[in-house]
Amino acid sequence: MTLTSKLLPLVFAALLATPAGAELAKWDQARVTELATQLAAACGAFDDVVQKEPGTERGAGDAEYGVQANSRELRAQSEALAGHLREGKNHDQTRNLYRNLKEVMDDTEENAQRSPLDEPVMDAWAKVADLMRQIAPYYDPKALDAGK
Repeated sequence: MTLTSKLLPLVFAALLATPAGAELAKWDQARVTELATQLAAACGAFDDVVQKEPGTERGAGDAEYGVQANSRELRAQSEALAGHLREGKNHDQTRNLYRNLKEVMDDTEENAQRSPLDEPVMDAWAKVADLMRQIAPYYDPKALDAGK
């Protein structure tokens, strides 16, 4: 085993670790599970509305189709997070699921800003975004700082 192969996992782990001094909200399994379950329901409702939205089908503009593809991925990712939390998995065991979900959220928001979406879609998105804002402090120390 080379030095690089020994150090690479340590460097990777250090990059993913929470920054020194950064704090998360105190872990509350029941509350995080409740929020994730609500988030999965909201993502499902968002996906349902988006799939009915004219202009989000294949062949529409890149941003509009991106919202549709993202809505399906949001549903899947949020259901996975909620399912793992309901099984009793903790912060460390669900952190990567949250990170994946956050990345899809960011992509969806970017696509939504470039798309002419109807009010029902935007209302459904607002619910998703609000729940994501509530769960974020349990996973992202920057979210806790933003709330101060």
